[in-house]
Amino acid sequence: MPKGSGPCIVPLFVFCASFLVGGIRTHAIKASAVPPIVAQNQTQNAPEVRTFTGKVLSQNGERFILRDEAKDVWYHLDDQQQARKFAGKNVLVTGVLDGRTDMIQVREITEVKA
Repeated sequence: MPKGSGPCIVPLFVFCASFLVGGIRTHAIKASAVPPIVAQNQTQNAPEVRTFTGKVLSQNGERFILRDEAKDVWYHLDDQQQARKFAGKNVLVTGVLDGRTDMIQVREITEVKA
């Protein structure tokens, strides 16, 4: 090591160490708090609860679906026990539609009187 370089290394070490310690402390603070924009995005990404009307029909005596004659579509129902109670009846289904599978995650089924 060249003579006289010792006084330069110590301040450099102290300077770099302060950034290292400061960076760790800042990271810990950020990790413990959820920024408002993240909380807002989580709310916006919440599944949309919708209502669907139609008739509960059995595909094969075991699997129940919701048939919407007006729109000429049918949906799978994830709650088969609840759907079975309304077999052959016109209903209003409240739930969340999974567009990839056409499956309604049923929240409630109520009979609609014609």
